[in-house]
Amino acid sequence: MIRATERKKTLFLVSTTTQPCGVESFARHVAARWGEFGLEARRLPVSGAAGDWAAIWRALGEVDALAINLPVVAWKKVVLTPLVALVFALLRGRGRILILHEWADLDWRRRLVIGAYALFAQRLVFSSPFVRDGFTKSGVTRLLATRSAIAPIPSNIPPTEPEGPSPVAERIRDARAEGRIVIGHFGSIYPKKQSDFVLDVAARLRDAGHPVLCLFIGGFVKGVDRVEEEFRAKAEALGLSGACLVTGYVDGSRALHALFAEVDCFLYRFPEGLTSRRGSVLACLQSGKPVIVNAPCDAGEFDHHRAYRRAIADGSLMLLPHDADARDYAEYLARAERRSTRPLSPLYDQCWRDAAAAVAACLDAEPMRAAPLPAE
Repeated sequence: MIRATERKKTLFLVSTTTQPCGVESFARHVAARWGEFGLEARRLPVSGAAGDWAAIWRALGEVDALAINLPVVAWKKVVLTPLVALVFALLRGRGRILILHEWADLDWRRRLVIGAYALFAQRLVFSSPFVRDGFTKSGVTRLLATRSAIAPIPSNIPPTEPEGPSPVAERIRDARAEGRIVIGHFGSIYPKKQSDFVLDVAARLRDAGHPVLCLFIGGFVKGVDRVEEEFRAKAEALGLSGACLVTGYVDGSRALHALFAEVDCFLYRFPEGLTSRRGSVLACLQSGKPVIVNAPCDAGEFDHHRAYRRAIADGSLMLLPHDADARDYAEYLARAERRSTRPLSPLYDQCWRDAAAAVAACLDAEPMRAAPLPAE
């Protein structure tokens, strides 16, 4: 455990965005918790501007270690920045922690670049066992002799009281008054997440005599060709255009909780099954609404994560077989009782403390001695 008397100061690279993604939120939240461990944090925003590298060099002169969360937002603008920061930290003799949130979902070119980053890291922190296992199977691990750890990924939506009535919430209430089941999906919409699977389940429920409203709380991911057009074309083909509501980006936790409150059940199906890196699923559970999702490949996926373990134990997180299809989901939803479950919001602060502690533990032990990653 880190000793408070050491007071290591760590530089966290963050972006300049005003609409942080999950990775960006994780970096900011962990830095904000650093003081709870007797440590000091400095956050340096980078944007790909010409002065970023000089600012990183100067900042590294005042800290003991560098922490970088990947993938970095605004990828193309800052593709060299993490590498330069790691090389600068090496030249200055600073500790180097790389926090990897994704792997298999990334384009091969991004994995190649991240592999180059990893060559200069002393510690790798993974967002889940699934991400770590995918990374260890890649060829780059043969070149590494780096210790690794797993950090629990919390929800980045703080528990707050919902805001007052909104036009969207009123529309959902009208749908419920008509007897519709409100199926929710929170987070960005993109193909690799299989967000449109919700439409398949909704169509089966409707055909079985159970009218539905699909509420997608979030927007379409930018930079992916035709994702919105293809999503809306599928909804039209299934006859669900009038029963599908996409909110777009929702700013503020109070507005989000107002929408969460209108959902009967959240639904997901991931290609890899649910993994512990899915903070969006935790945000749904935190609201006190049940979530139905397909199980992970590895039964030990949640061993390190207190919130997921609690949700499974109390039944608010309902895991279907890993290969469950739309019919399985529809049948389960049709016979499931509409109910609220015990919210995970009391664990919010502790989960963020757990996450920060997992990263902070990588600063322990001087000097940072190398140890191998887990074998394939």
